[in-house]
Amino acid sequence: MSKPPTTAVIVAMLSPAVVALSGCGSHQQANTAPSSSSAAPGAQSLTAQLRTADNQPVATATFEFANGYATVTVKTTQNHVLQPGFHGLHIHSVGKCEPNSVGAEGGPPGDFMSAGMHYQAPGHTGEPASGDLTSLEVRQDGAAYLVTTSDAFTREDLLAGSKTALMLHGAQYSRDAEKRFACGVIGTG
Repeated sequence: MSKPPTTAVIVAMLSPAVVALSGCGSHQQANTAPSSSSAAPGAQSLTAQLRTADNQPVATATFEFANGYATVTVKTTQNHVLQPGFHGLHIHSVGKCEPNSVGAEGGPPGDFMSAGMHYQAPGHTGEPASGDLTSLEVRQDGAAYLVTTSDAFTREDLLAGSKTALMLHGAQYSRDAEKRFACGVIGTG
């Protein structure tokens, strides 16, 4: 009969599996801003701090521009404000995030209506809109982390004119799905 493996042998055998699985683990503990080594040389960035109408912090977004693409990273704060599920994430055409405001088009007041409609880059008229981004999936514990890319706008596009804002909507398939839940002006801060 052979001897059962020692604890050291078992740990050595399991270590590669643990390392492999850790690559698929949660990214919730990652830093809000990408490390300087992950940014492309010469990359330029913008940020947005998303807050609710009553000024609760919800998420931080970073836009890094390099090689003709924008890499957008969104990380929620740890305050469990967001309902689990998918939340629409869009760039809106005006850099204003005013609670109980009216949009330039008129209509009834509502939270963040001052941010206007979905952003369209100059010369772009098709669907999806230039400002349509990947939805943010919020876990059961209220946390979320998203990294997505786009070539539909440039840094200069987002800062031109009245600037732009990043909008997070209510949870998809809920009665608040269309609600403008959190907003942040996109800027150089």
